[in-house]
Amino acid sequence: MRFSISMLILLFGLGGCASKGTFDMFSMDEPHQKAVEQLRTGAIVKSFETKALVHTVYLNPIYPEKYNDGEYFIGAVYFERDNRDVKKWDLNTHGYTLTLNGKIATTLEELKESDPRRALIPVQNNWNKYYFIRFDLQPQGALTLLLENNQTGRVVLSYQKGK
Repeated sequence: MRFSISMLILLFGLGGCASKGTFDMFSMDEPHQKAVEQLRTGAIVKSFETKALVHTVYLNPIYPEKYNDGEYFIGAVYFERDNRDVKKWDLNTHGYTLTLNGKIATTLEELKESDPRRALIPVQNNWNKYYFIRFDLQPQGALTLLLENNQTGRVVLSYQKGK
């Protein structure tokens, strides 16, 4: 009994001597850390079934010198599986629209698996479609990114535009 208590005291005493915590092993570079901060996720659910998942990262605060002539996003979108050919799945074939503050995207480019821009979003898997999205420059304030389908619903992702 004395041995157990003394070992427990020793264990707790030495346990506080660690110079690094568990989370210190997971370090991120600054752009990746900012991408995680800018990541927004939402889902369209109808009748307890997930119809679409969307993850977006607002690129302007992460790379202000590169993305400054518009509002830039990287998006990862998952659609409910159906009998359509997987290679043809995109926003248009599913009847979805993507808007920022009510405006349609000026560029909506699907990113191939080998595209290095896919690394800008911290969500990586094989069942998402990845898009590089550009909207016209918006005034300061709130940015409301809306993915909508008349039959399944909508999801709103909110960002705050800085200076």
